[in-house]
Amino acid sequence: MKRPINLQFALHGLGSSKLRSALTTLGIVIGVAAVITIVSLGQGLSRATKEQMESYGSGTIEVRPSMSGGYYYSDYAMSSVAVMGGSDYYSSPAQAQLTSQDVTAIEMLSTRVDGVSPQIEIYGSSSWNGESTYAGSILGITPEWLNVYKRELSLGRFISDEDNQNQLPVVVIDEQLAEEVMGSINPIGQILHITVNEVTQNYTVIGVLAANSQYSSTRYNLLIPMETANVRLPGARDAGISMIALRMDDRDMQEREYALAEVNTILRASHKLSRSDTADFYLQDTLQYSESSTQFLQVVTIVLALIAGISLIVGSIGLMNIMLVTVSERTWEIGMRRAIGAQRSDIMVQFLTEAILLSLAGGLVGMGLGIAGSYGVAMLFEELQGHIVVTAGIVGIAVGVSTIVGVVSGLYPAWRAARLQPTEALRHMA
Repeated sequence: MKRPINLQFALHGLGSSKLRSALTTLGIVIGVAAVITIVSLGQGLSRATKEQMESYGSGTIEVRPSMSGGYYYSDYAMSSVAVMGGSDYYSSPAQAQLTSQDVTAIEMLSTRVDGVSPQIEIYGSSSWNGESTYAGSILGITPEWLNVYKRELSLGRFISDEDNQNQLPVVVIDEQLAEEVMGSINPIGQILHITVNEVTQNYTVIGVLAANSQYSSTRYNLLIPMETANVRLPGARDAGISMIALRMDDRDMQEREYALAEVNTILRASHKLSRSDTADFYLQDTLQYSESSTQFLQVVTIVLALIAGISLIVGSIGLMNIMLVTVSERTWEIGMRRAIGAQRSDIMVQFLTEAILLSLAGGLVGMGLGIAGSYGVAMLFEELQGHIVVTAGIVGIAVGVSTIVGVVSGLYPAWRAARLQPTEALRHMA
């Protein structure tokens, strides 16, 4: 029966000074609310950033020729852009090229790549009904492009093998471009005039890509069959393949590094490069941008959470101070309880319980404010909506920390209360 009596005394002690008890918990409330809000927002921002970065390249591995005068970092395991082979930094003496043989070699020999899509990139412009509509990249692609980049169509059809083999003048456009230029007019069958190097040709719109993300690397690009580009676009055949996109569904970074190393070996063999030759191509894994950004945000979140945790430390100091004051003010109560048979352990449990109850109350209120604050801030930013999740782990940490704060802050005052001698304590009675 002693333990319930100790709890009863603890509740009575807290109830006798309600305002003081409420103010004592304020530091705990602020600290817990700040930690929950910052950690939840940080994790939500990490999720949003990762989703946006994956959308940018759909998690592809990109192979590009090394550019004349370009400098690239060689360690693919540590950098988002990697030159496979050669010294740390190098300058390519001439414009290198990727070829259809490279594409075939990767398709036949790679064991980790799930899709291969070569593309030609030429700068050009387009117009519709006499109005300029677009200036930027014209991409010559193969039908595999849609699968590699995991895109969908909103209207029409995609480029087929027949379009490619017959070098047909057809084009697939972006949904946003179709809406901004043609409005309510059905773009399928419309004639788009594409100009490259002052040569204008007519292309029939056969499909519209569904909107993916404002961060999509294909936003506003015009897609035409690769062989059509080689034959019809001035300079395309001489420029060669601009990039080979490789789809890899495995998101494990170690497996992706193996894939990078495998593709590097295949291409070095295809280019007949010896061990000492500098690679005339470079690889980049678009997911590494996501991993780097996510890791950076995680570090920032931890730092901010630690800063917010300072208020918990301040709150615990305030709690300890109030408990010491409480022990001094209630010395007579301690003496009376000891005189009628209470043990030192009973006195210690009573005041320790008071400290824990105060910190738990602050933790629960802070948890509620933190959850509300997290979702409230997310509503103000469109990028965060749907990405904020207050997990059980975050709540558990908040409750656990507040409990630990109560125990640590209450131990010394409770110990001091338990050490008081009954005769000395009774002298403080009025």
